[in-house]
Amino acid sequence: MRISGAQIRIRAEVTEPDIVMVLDPGLLNIVKVAGGLSDGGIMVVNAKSPEVVPAEFRARFHVATVDANHIAREVLGVNIVNTTMIGALLKAAGVVEIASLDEPMKKRFGKLTEKNLAALRRAYDETVVKEVSRA
Repeated sequence: MRISGAQIRIRAEVTEPDIVMVLDPGLLNIVKVAGGLSDGGIMVVNAKSPEVVPAEFRARFHVATVDANHIAREVLGVNIVNTTMIGALLKAAGVVEIASLDEPMKKRFGKLTEKNLAALRRAYDETVVKEVSRA
């Protein structure tokens, strides 16, 4: 995904992202989730704590974690973490203001908007952001 204040015309694969989102922490040791992410980039991970993220990543990247599974089950009643992880992304990277998502969320979720906004906001509040630790 690309995020910009200007129109985006590029449709090619993103090979050098500034941010990586990991919805399933089991992938951290299986797939090259940080491939192309430069030192100092941001990793947003669905995990209970930053310690779940391997030390090699914590030493190179800013790591934001949130227990998106728990929040999604509690607030939405299902283990679908997409909206929850958007809240974590907003906390970690500040790419847009939460309020700017109200209308798009209404169009996307209709009668489920309030629950999804509640999940997004709770994830924002509960996301822990750890700066690169050069230990």
